[in-house]
Amino acid sequence: MASAYDDYWDDIEISEAPETHRGMRLMYGIDRVRDSVCAADYDPWAHAEMLDLPIVFRDDLPEEVVAAFSSAHQAIFVRPNLHAAVERCALAHEIVHFEHNDVGTNDLQEERADRIAAQRLIRRSRLESFHGITEDAGLIALELNVTEKIMRTWVRLHRTGRLTAR
Repeated sequence: MASAYDDYWDDIEISEAPETHRGMRLMYGIDRVRDSVCAADYDPWAHAEMLDLPIVFRDDLPEEVVAAFSSAHQAIFVRPNLHAAVERCALAHEIVHFEHNDVGTNDLQEERADRIAAQRLIRRSRLESFHGITEDAGLIALELNVTEKIMRTWVRLHRTGRLTAR
């Protein structure tokens, strides 16, 4: 049904709304974004995209490797068909290696990557939602879509007071 105002709109030029820059998205764990309702959970796939860091799935990785950052290729290689929590945590860990331009590995680099990944992947507010429901770290890790290793890392950081304020 035509409206009396239909002709009025003919002279108005409509342009597309500007695309929001992907880096403008508030993501917990990135650029010191605090744990608030305005922040999205940390998404390592989105973070890798923001960093222009390719994620390449390869089934020919060494058996003991689920993911690895290659400084020579400036890419993360990931074994396909991993459990979602394993893939998410592995990507978060390898992104830290990329950010620090780690070449090779040593225990300090591995500990730093686990620590930063745990801080990004686990929000205190999400953990607090389990208070009084369960203390089973494995169940909580499953609900948070993280591995038990990352969960244990976060708990260790919390107990030793080494979590950075977010």
